[in-house]
Amino acid sequence: MTNDESGRERRRHPRVPVTVKGRFLAPDGTEHACSIRDMSLSGIALVADAEVPLGAHLIVYLDDFGRFEGPVVRSFDGGFAIETALSGPRRERVAERLNAYANGNAKADAASGRAFPRYAPQEAGIEESSLLTLADGSTAPCRIVDMSLGGANVATELRAPVGTLVSIGRMKGRVVRHTPEGIAIEFTDIPERATAFSRPFG
Repeated sequence: MTNDESGRERRRHPRVPVTVKGRFLAPDGTEHACSIRDMSLSGIALVADAEVPLGAHLIVYLDDFGRFEGPVVRSFDGGFAIETALSGPRRERVAERLNAYANGNAKADAASGRAFPRYAPQEAGIEESSLLTLADGSTAPCRIVDMSLGGANVATELRAPVGTLVSIGRMKGRVVRHTPEGIAIEFTDIPERATAFSRPFG
């Protein structure tokens, strides 16, 4: 991208100061902590101790925003910036979150009492379809409606009673309520690292 193109891109998508933490997966498979310096609909400036080369393709997991990926397009003192491509409903959701940060109203999830922000499956980089397993080994197909590091809402015909221990993919939890589409699950083995977000339903 030329300097002129970069300037036009920044003008089309203003960068918003955002202060959230995350982790990124480098091309060599190593994981590193990072935080956002600023963000737009076309790119993210990340602060990190790890050095990555220009052009490296990264997968990034960010609190409040979910999963992104893209190439490193520039570096600066203390970090680097990646270019992202968003479209459709995902682009609209990210735009809404950025607008909330720009207006100083970024903690909607905290205000709602949620310990973890929730994401649609595509925001977390996982498939919607999964398998629900009960303690006795019986299984039923299910569809992930939304999820967080703390739990998931799933659409399923298996209406297990509240309190029932279940697993979905690799994650274990218990049924905490019934919903019109199925059940809500609270995880009992919450991942400690943000990158574990990519693997719970594998």
